[in-house]
Amino acid sequence: MPIGYLESTGQALLDPLTQLWNRLVEIIPGFLAAAVVVVVGYVIASAFGLIFHRFLEATKVDAHLKKAGLSHSIGFINLSHLGGALLKWYIFALFLVQAAGFLRLGILSDQLSNLANWLPNLFAAAIIMLAGLVLSDMVADRMLHAKRKGVRVLSSIVRWFSIIFVALIAIEKIGIDVSFATNTILLLIAGAALGIAIAFGIGFGFAMKDEAKSVLKGLKKNW
Repeated sequence: MPIGYLESTGQALLDPLTQLWNRLVEIIPGFLAAAVVVVVGYVIASAFGLIFHRFLEATKVDAHLKKAGLSHSIGFINLSHLGGALLKWYIFALFLVQAAGFLRLGILSDQLSNLANWLPNLFAAAIIMLAGLVLSDMVADRMLHAKRKGVRVLSSIVRWFSIIFVALIAIEKIGIDVSFATNTILLLIAGAALGIAIAFGIGFGFAMKDEAKSVLKGLKKNW
């Protein structure tokens, strides 16, 4: 009886340890493979990021932005450095997707995989936002060169509408539903366009009032 009791107790203690060991044997190869992918991915991503950084420096994109007066659009950030960093972490995120697939951690592995799949969208949203900021300022600046009455107010309106619209596109890119906000912005733009058209029509009508009278008088005489 004591021997049987000791055997059952020993087995009860060994079973969890055996299960833990078996689990480690299953997980360790995946961890090693994931670690290799992460290290190799980081090296490759860093190389591509550095190359892209050097390319942007060679094209003097920052100097061109400064010369065009658009550096303030992105907060006077060094675009060459930022572009290299974004490309580096974007490529690294793609390798993280592959690394997460080697891990066998159940729900945690699924969450890591989902996060790794989502990160490229975040970087794409950042690129869209930066491009939108530069383009919106560029359009507003070109409008100011027209030097017409009221163009300053109109350029500010166009700039902010452009920024908001690009921001909504970027937010939607990271997986947030902004359809209601987008539809609202489109309605506001349509309403503003309609108001401008009506105001233009009324102003044009008043401006052409005297000419219209003379035309009507001429028609009456000929009739």
